[in-house]
Amino acid sequence: MKKGLLKWLAVMMMAMLCMPQVFALSEIRVRVNGAQVYFPDGKPYVDSNSRVLVPVRFVSEQLGAKVEWDAAAKRVTILDGDKVVILHINSKQIMVDGQVKELDTAAIVKGTRTYVPIRFVSEALGATVKWDNKVRIVYIDNGKEPLPEVKVCTSGNFNIPITNGTKVNKIGDSWYIQTKNLSDIWFNEEWASKGNMSILVTQGLKVDYGVQCDEIEALLAQDMSVSEAKKIIDYVRTKKEMYQNLPAKTFNTANYTVKVESNSSESTEIRVIHK
Repeated sequence: MKKGLLKWLAVMMMAMLCMPQVFALSEIRVRVNGAQVYFPDGKPYVDSNSRVLVPVRFVSEQLGAKVEWDAAAKRVTILDGDKVVILHINSKQIMVDGQVKELDTAAIVKGTRTYVPIRFVSEALGATVKWDNKVRIVYIDNGKEPLPEVKVCTSGNFNIPITNGTKVNKIGDSWYIQTKNLSDIWFNEEWASKGNMSILVTQGLKVDYGVQCDEIEALLAQDMSVSEAKKIIDYVRTKKEMYQNLPAKTFNTANYTVKVESNSSESTEIRVIHK
């Protein structure tokens, strides 16, 4: 009995010693055209159908495609040249260039990210996909040169690219970002977990107010429908002079409440709050 207990304890200790290695191997990595894809929050995982699901935006954009999210319709549209791929959340159907195909797993929303089955989406975009189970890496190749790595600051599903001319200041748990077009964006860790932001676009700077509006419209369209983002920024554009008062106006999208206001100052504030 005593020998059996000692043997059992030895087995348990060996298992515990091996646990860090198991956990280290559990993370799935994705490489597109040889370049590592970095996921700032939501990570790839294997679902109950043994399919690898990944946050759609990062891999698709690394393949050179554009991603549009319609929150009201719960629809993801991926555009790559003349190729169009459409998925609906919780549906096992995928439409590729107008033709419907059946999948064995569905696109889902997990946290603040939209996840899609990476093999089906990549192959629909003309890429080849290989899965190395030993090292848990997905290799995707569409024959293009890998895109240069672009660092981003992330608030929820919104990604602010950190390119030449962008200034980032982190004070405590808060980020203050001035984009290359001189738009100002603020959020803290709590806000970032939800996708909240406070944005300022300003009249009278060396970068035209309309250019800043274009930039922020594109940012909002990352996690709103194109029409929702346009409606919000169209109101921002109605400010034509530096000290023109812009009465507070609230816009409700599928996932956000957005308040726009300018109290007779050069700047217009766009406050984005996740519902």
